Amino acid sequence: MSTPLLEELGQLRSLVMAHRYRCTGEAQLQSALAQVLAGAGMSFHREVTLGEAGRIDFLLGHLGLEVKVEGSISAVTRQLLNYAEREEVHGLLLVTTRSHHDGLPAHLRGKPVRVAVLRGGLL
Repeated sequence: MSTPLLEELGQLRSLVMAHRYRCTGEAQLQSALAQVLAGAGMSFHREVTLGEAGRIDFLLGHLGLEVKVEGSISAVTRQLLNYAEREEVHGLLLVTTRSHHDGLPAHLRGKPVRVAVLRGGLL
């Protein structure tokens, strides 16, 4: 079953995956993603504090986008669970270079989660 939220999340994932990123770390990847999002005319906020849940890398309306180039699946899952608890977050996209992050559940706290694994990693 498809909903507008799932479609929006899928489109965001497709947009991210349609580009090649030549970066040397997470900060450069975040900057490159900001350029891709801006180039697509998408409105977003960077480094948004979500109370005690921490600071998410991007907030696009009600979709959260988190970038990870390191970290265990359990640490990333805990972080995304914290974001999913927030009322203002309706769905999450994890952008990562780690194929093992692709094992995240499809939903956290009842909110859809998608993963965009950037093949080839970073330079």
